[in-house]
Amino acid sequence: MNTAVIAEYNPFHNGHALHLEKTRALTGCDNIIVIMSGNFVQRGEPAVFDKHTRTAQALKNGADMVLELPVEYACGAADVFAGAAVGILEKSGIADVLCFGSESGSIADMEAAAELFAHETEEFKALISAFSAEGLSYPAAREAAAAKILKADLSFLSQPNNILGLEYLTAIKRINAKICPFTVKRVQNGYNDKTLSGEISSAAAIRQALLSGSIPKQALPPNTICDYDGSALPVLDGYSDIFAYILRTTPAERLAEIADMTEGLENRFLKYARLKNISDILAAVKTKRYTYTKLQRAVLHCILGITKAAQQAPPAYIRVLGVRKEKLPLLSELTQKSSLPVITRVKDNESLLSREIAAADLYHLLTDGETGSEYSRGMIVGQ
Repeated sequence: MNTAVIAEYNPFHNGHALHLEKTRALTGCDNIIVIMSGNFVQRGEPAVFDKHTRTAQALKNGADMVLELPVEYACGAADVFAGAAVGILEKSGIADVLCFGSESGSIADMEAAAELFAHETEEFKALISAFSAEGLSYPAAREAAAAKILKADLSFLSQPNNILGLEYLTAIKRINAKICPFTVKRVQNGYNDKTLSGEISSAAAIRQALLSGSIPKQALPPNTICDYDGSALPVLDGYSDIFAYILRTTPAERLAEIADMTEGLENRFLKYARLKNISDILAAVKTKRYTYTKLQRAVLHCILGITKAAQQAPPAYIRVLGVRKEKLPLLSELTQKSSLPVITRVKDNESLLSREIAAADLYHLLTDGETGSEYSRGMIVGQ
């Protein structure tokens, strides 16, 4: 039996290793298949490490195979991110179980809301519109609408892992996937907790420490420490000049086609196009209606050229970033059972991977990595 995990590993830390350990114990699986974001993540930012480094870290610490979540979905809102990941796992033909972390630790808490989200009624849609008109962000409006219909306290949905967990369940129900969901309760720290808490600390706290110039070794698997060489982290502001050029040369109607540019948001960005840095533009554009994460995603989508249409299209392939050497038979099984093309070599699949090739080059503008890394760094076979 194979269990899937959907992750970003930004960066891989002890909490992730513990989750993989608990996943194996809880589900009794033979293999753990991770589907992981590539060089850019769902917060609308470049990842701390490139996808090849994070793949190697995962394979050293409990994962048997790592698949890539294509960039157009990896940088999407929670429903886009989760829907594409679950869709790829279903198309793989080898994922029996999906095990995710959550703050609630309970599938039952999410079931009713997932059913409503998967099969939206007209009443539900009308309530979302009404709450949005009152100035609530879309996630808040949807939560309020669901709470009213279900007559239930859904405040647990304010917690990030619960939100993603609900979206995984929703995606499973929406496509009637033959994947059984499990959840592992998150321990000791919150997803967005910026304070280090010893051996189990959040990725947000670890990133904060790295940005301040320190390496929180106690929170990281020892076999990943060598990857921290003191290089500056890639950050969204590093693309400020590129974003400024895009805003100053792209008509509003073209910007409106970009993913996460909703409700005339492109006009707010254009209004502040002369500000120097992306962070300055975000601060000016921000209102109660839009979260910083949504705005960052909109910026990153502009830079990467990801449109609403690209996000709405179903995944066209399954790319294997890495597999443990002793688990190579799992790769053969995937190739035989997948209903999508399985990619292990970039050069043979340039047309399918054109967006990933460009995204990798863009990512490495902010790192010491080389242009053309998609060609020079092939599928990892871990020991």
